[in-house]
Amino acid sequence: MKIPIKFKLFGATINVVWDNKRMNDKNCYGFFEYSKGEITLSTTDGTEDLSQDRIMDVFYHERTHAILDAMHERELSNNEKFVDVFSKLLRQADKSSEF
Repeated sequence: MKIPIKFKLFGATINVVWDNKRMNDKNCYGFFEYSKGEITLSTTDGTEDLSQDRIMDVFYHERTHAILDAMHERELSNNEKFVDVFSKLLRQADKSSEF
């Protein structure tokens, strides 16, 4: 699976950018900003590189925030436990899909 550079939600473009310094400064691996329509990801935890599997988990987590925010489901988007479980299920469904 590959991480896209952008995707659309309700016609709005969500850009995916990489910024290790910004994420290290924020002490996180990923961040979604609704006002900018942007997911920022990191490839490092500050000292070590993150595994591709971990980066993909973070991307799906932030993508779930983007989807919920687009739906104006702020309460669900602020529920990190819900976002984490839902994003892992969404990733598993995508990864295990057969065509």
